[in-house]
Amino acid sequence: MPTKGNYVAGRQVSRWDTESDNVDIQYRHFDNRESPGLAEFFAGKKGTILKVLLLFVCFLIGLIIGYIIRRNIHEKYISPSTDSSPVTVSSIYQDYDPAVSQMLQRDLEDIVNIEDHIKTWTAGIGLSAVGSTMKIVMGAHDMWQYFPLDGLTWTNYSVLLSYPFLQSPNRTTIAMETPNGTILWNANFNISAEHPEQMPFNAYSPEASVKGKLVFVNFGRKSDFGILHQLKVPINDSILLIKYGKIHPANKVKHAEENGAAGVILYPDPLDFANNNTEAVYPSTWWLPGWAVHSHHVRYTLMGDPQSPGYPSLDGVYHQPNLKENCLGCPGIPVQSVSYNDARSLMRSINGSSVPDDWIGGLGVAYKTGPGHSDNRLVNLTVIRDLVQRTISNLVAEIKGQYEKDRYIIIGAHIDSWNRGGVDSASGYAVLWELLRTFSFHTKKGYRPRRTLKFALWDASKYGHVGSFEWVQEMEKEIGLGAIAYINLDTVVRGNYTFFAESSPLLFDVIREAASTVKCSDLDYQDMSVLDRWINTYRDPDRPTQPKIEALQGDSDHSPFYYYMGIPSFSPAYMYNPKKYPNLPNYPAFNTLEDTKEYLTNFTDRNNYTLHIKVTQIVADAILRLSDSALVPYNIQNIADVLQQGKSKLKKMNYTNVNSDFLFSEIEIFSTKARLLQMNLTNLDKSKINEEILYDINDKLIQLPRIFIVNGGLPEFPQYRNMLIAPHPENLYETEVFPGILFAYRQGQVTGDWSGVRIQQSRLAVATRQASNNLQSIMTVLQSLH
Repeated sequence: MPTKGNYVAGRQVSRWDTESDNVDIQYRHFDNRESPGLAEFFAGKKGTILKVLLLFVCFLIGLIIGYIIRRNIHEKYISPSTDSSPVTVSSIYQDYDPAVSQMLQRDLEDIVNIEDHIKTWTAGIGLSAVGSTMKIVMGAHDMWQYFPLDGLTWTNYSVLLSYPFLQSPNRTTIAMETPNGTILWNANFNISAEHPEQMPFNAYSPEASVKGKLVFVNFGRKSDFGILHQLKVPINDSILLIKYGKIHPANKVKHAEENGAAGVILYPDPLDFANNNTEAVYPSTWWLPGWAVHSHHVRYTLMGDPQSPGYPSLDGVYHQPNLKENCLGCPGIPVQSVSYNDARSLMRSINGSSVPDDWIGGLGVAYKTGPGHSDNRLVNLTVIRDLVQRTISNLVAEIKGQYEKDRYIIIGAHIDSWNRGGVDSASGYAVLWELLRTFSFHTKKGYRPRRTLKFALWDASKYGHVGSFEWVQEMEKEIGLGAIAYINLDTVVRGNYTFFAESSPLLFDVIREAASTVKCSDLDYQDMSVLDRWINTYRDPDRPTQPKIEALQGDSDHSPFYYYMGIPSFSPAYMYNPKKYPNLPNYPAFNTLEDTKEYLTNFTDRNNYTLHIKVTQIVADAILRLSDSALVPYNIQNIADVLQQGKSKLKKMNYTNVNSDFLFSEIEIFSTKARLLQMNLTNLDKSKINEEILYDINDKLIQLPRIFIVNGGLPEFPQYRNMLIAPHPENLYETEVFPGILFAYRQGQVTGDWSGVRIQQSRLAVATRQASNNLQSIMTVLQSLH
């Protein structure tokens, strides 16, 4: 708006200016009289005739000009047509550039930086809110302030966390005693009484002291409990000994509670975690020593803070009281982990039936079911826990996009650990730091991403991705509209056998193409790309020319983004050979005190942080594809593949009076349109589209996965809202297609009521039709270009 006194003589005054009080007008010429010579020329009868002639000439000139203008307008006018062809076409402003990718990758080869980040992280115990996490967040914040960022946000949340009783950690005990109470044996799971923050524990276990006979339940799967029932082994009021592995610890405990157990003891069997005692153990190798104890949360419902389900736990919001006695989604029976040395003592002289062959582990004792021991000894499990409200902190850095500021690629890593976390979580933290450094400082050199980048450090991830879930709930409206993808950097170097990725289907192509731009780290295969080597080491049996990409497991920071919000996500890593070690849920030292910087550098990334650099370079290229590609690089054919997979599964199930024709028909319609549209997008001549058309197409692509998000969540699982894919209700490490339908089906098998199946099928069918309409709207835009 013009300001008073700033008017310049000769400048045009707009309508805004004339309606404003802040315009100065010059009055000094208003009293000047008309030139006398011109007045005399038009005076008298002669002047009147001249005036008439002048007016007539002006009129003729006006007619001629009007005709010319009108004729030109008709020549340029384009009548309405069914194809809505654009009048003008201009080129797109920015697209993925391989040269930029190589430039960024060259700047991501600093080994010293990676080592420094990992050294900083592993200097203390990373227990959320009481360990070194606050120091890590503050250190990152203080450094990132000097990066050329467009935003840096620190957010605190007040959440309910679980700890060992820090004032007296040794009050948690596992003992064997005679029926009259004489102590025969005590577990030795606290190797460092001087550092109570290093006490192994299972977060969200309740405080309790229980006594009972010991029963062995293999991995604690439902099928394992089924075998015990077949053998008529009594489980009620027993203490259950269960191996780590195969399924998530929380699912093991939930199955135990559902079967009437009094408590649970978890342990890592040496068959799986020490290669069946055939090799040396840590510190000579990466295999777990006999004294090592795992920590893990055992919470059933992972929806952020237990005190504020459904909304972020910010200062001032309502926190539900009395949760120490009634913690949302927490187990009702005590849980504690032990080493396999202690498990051997517990299993020695156990009574009962011989177990199936595939239950036998590497403890070197007879594996029997129980209950109890030959001398009638009992197991006493006493767990003392602090369940307290603590402040956790997330830190989010932002680099604004040049052309699409309201669309985001989010990259995250967690900053907490149960221990020193050399692999988990220092490795992901180091990779994220280097990515932020490189992308931010290249903005000073002239590069800026097309879309906005957000780099996040999450707190309290080990408690069930609490920090990331709180942030997602707070930012739900914003990221629900604009987030294109989330990249999760969690334990990014778990081994050195192969590159590995978990992903939602829309991003499969992005990961594979990014891996093709980076050279293999293996000295024997340096002529190959990471993608080539990945195909050789971890081939997809259904697509032999492609590497196998796994589904996203349920207990990591990608979960709220993908399973709650529908935001496509992926999680990259270097991995041990999962085919050779199928029972390992992660690298052996995962969640133990043995996970140190030395463990990482001696066993998982032995060649001077080379694998960290490779992961960083692959992720950098993936970020570039997601942020800079003119067209959002989703492969929508992969959604059709998921629908077809679910359809095949439903056809094999024994329904009673349930008609699936409507759903199956909608799946076929979507599949046909997806195949045709993906072909058109792949072959699209981008010179024929402008930014307006591009924005319209991308907007529809971004909304496609959100169509399958159901308000209120899936039956019994409000933390999961994705109708296409969700974590399996009996194992957070696995997923299932059409989770709502399958949950209702399992209920129908028990109750005989199939109305739930009909409802879930109808919801999915309607969503699939809406998704088809979404694809058709994109096809209409593309057809208008021809």
